[in-house]
Amino acid sequence: MTFSWVQGLVCSDCGEAFDFRYLLKCPKCGGLLDLVYDLRQASLADLVDDNFQGMWRFHKVLPIRNPAHIVTLGEGSTPLIPAPRLAPLIGIKALYLKYEGTNPTGTVKDRTSSTAVSSAKQFGSRAITVVSTGNAGTSLATYAHRGEIYSVIFCYHRGDPIKMSHMSLMASKLCIFEGEYDDLIRSVDRCVEEGLAFDGGATRNPFKHEGKKTIAYEVAEALETVPDFFFSPVAVGEIFIATYRGFDEMQKMGMVDRMPTMVCCQSMQAQPIVAAFQSGKPFQPTSVQPTIAKGVAVGDPGPKGPRVLEILRQHSGMALAVSDAEIQEAQRLLAEREGLWAGPTGVVSLAALIQACRNKAIDSKSSAFCIITETGLTSQYPPAHGQVVKTTLEDVRRLFSCV
Repeated sequence: MTFSWVQGLVCSDCGEAFDFRYLLKCPKCGGLLDLVYDLRQASLADLVDDNFQGMWRFHKVLPIRNPAHIVTLGEGSTPLIPAPRLAPLIGIKALYLKYEGTNPTGTVKDRTSSTAVSSAKQFGSRAITVVSTGNAGTSLATYAHRGEIYSVIFCYHRGDPIKMSHMSLMASKLCIFEGEYDDLIRSVDRCVEEGLAFDGGATRNPFKHEGKKTIAYEVAEALETVPDFFFSPVAVGEIFIATYRGFDEMQKMGMVDRMPTMVCCQSMQAQPIVAAFQSGKPFQPTSVQPTIAKGVAVGDPGPKGPRVLEILRQHSGMALAVSDAEIQEAQRLLAEREGLWAGPTGVVSLAALIQACRNKAIDSKSSAFCIITETGLTSQYPPAHGQVVKTTLEDVRRLFSCV
């Protein structure tokens, strides 16, 4: 049995096809590359292989040809949680939360770290690298450590302390940088092009982002249908593009009859795609202002920025930007109403959905799912508010008087 249906690569710009090998951009025009699979008519039941766990149940549509190269910690198969209290509050018929905080390092990044490190092993690379504001570095360092591949991790000096401590334990070499992500990534990309390390970044590696494609497969499997709207946070655009690919593949294989409306969600402090979409103008990188949602603080997503914009325009999508205040509100409502604690970056999609509902941008009879990309347990905490108590029985008993 063929382990993977992957056949080769094709340029999304000029359409040139290439044999299956490690390429980061089209040798002909420099465009983004997409992996091509032998997609045949199949049901989700036919596609799934329960001999594997998590996202690797969908190995036929992932780019690893030999299972011996898979590096996994059980990522994927994250819960799709209904939100019966939050949905009516914000004004939508049905809301589902794809909670990625249950992944091994508490973030959606584990899906792509698994495919990145597995691909590095597949192509015989000895080292892997990434520039990160937190989650990506923690995740890639962990999977590289698991896969016994040398990792050079660059982390923003204002990254969350918990994540930086995790990185320092897992990375072969942790490099802390000052300045902006957009400045450093150009130098790191040049080193990758010189063959010094496998590309663990999100801007162009077609092998890496395929792991996040399995989000779409898991949602369709859980619901046996496709929600009306898909709200995705967008920094470089990896989740958005990969999940779009997943829904597109399922539609081509006859597994679903339609795609959800794709919604790009960004911070007001870093919104190059939203600005271009709403103005109708071509994509232009923008400067980034400080935001609590550090994971989406990217003003120049590289070639994937125009790709996200293209998908939005071709499929009548939506693009929304949210403020830090809206992000904090979403974080609070998620905890209060559904009992989920997520980090600021993790709730950008939910904040955008709340905004869309308030502005009547989507029909109240619609269904939607939001990706909650991270647990809140690795982010900075808000101040704790509690009641100081005495330990006597009388004082403790008095505390239950209002129950």
